[in-house]
Amino acid sequence: MTNKRSKSSNTRRLTRGFTVTIACLTLLLASCRPQPQPEPQPGSVDRVGVVLLSQSQGLGAPSGQATFVKLTAARAEELMNSPFGVQVGSCVVSTTSAPAVGSVAPSASGNRLLAGSVELRSGGESYGLLERGQDGRYALLAATQPLPTSGLILNVHRTGAFPAFTNVAIDPGQTPELAAGFDATSVSVNTEFAWVPGTANSAIILVGSSGTAAFSCLVEDLPGTFSFPEATRAELTDAGFTGGSLDTIGRITTNQVRADSALLVVGALRLANVGTDE
Repeated sequence: MTNKRSKSSNTRRLTRGFTVTIACLTLLLASCRPQPQPEPQPGSVDRVGVVLLSQSQGLGAPSGQATFVKLTAARAEELMNSPFGVQVGSCVVSTTSAPAVGSVAPSASGNRLLAGSVELRSGGESYGLLERGQDGRYALLAATQPLPTSGLILNVHRTGAFPAFTNVAIDPGQTPELAAGFDATSVSVNTEFAWVPGTANSAIILVGSSGTAAFSCLVEDLPGTFSFPEATRAELTDAGFTGGSLDTIGRITTNQVRADSALLVVGALRLANVGTDE
């Protein structure tokens, strides 16, 4: 009975981790959508690639997702300095046990591109490959070890419409910790979440649920605290959320590099399971 319960718990955590990874990838791509721009547009970007690795606490090898798109309209590079854009401080509410995450690559962002071979290396050796599926998305294969704490790089070998990138450093980040005294098992619409702050180049993902609703929020890491926006509180109340738990907290770190008119965003997401896990 204990083994069955343990396997079931691990399965839920793996599924939760994958869901959060896709949610983060969606948020990263959302900032790439065409928006009003000033004239002229020096250093415009017309192609964007996003690579996101996700490490669940104590669950072995990470998962990884990537997508490469051609924007429907070029954007000035300075408008894309923040990989999260206006998404920081926002939440998504759903009425199911998993947060609604939408499409990985919204159609408004552009058309998917062939990026060729995408390789991860650590300590001078191959760590894993991101291979393209029939739907145009890339998934991490061959990685069998946990996400390294340092020295991880990414290479994109050009064979298609996306340029080559060499030795792009990936900040592996640190697993987030809740602040002492914060009760993850008792969350209301008025809760102030609290964790040990990270750095200015990272963001926090908060995922929680009740019996009737679920939420996922992307927030600034450095302050160490967050409360639901008024609009989110209203959505949760309308969805029947009268109390629940914070199930997962994640920290995402990103790095951006450019080649020609293409921008590559690489990130790492470290997840910690908190709250209850029945």
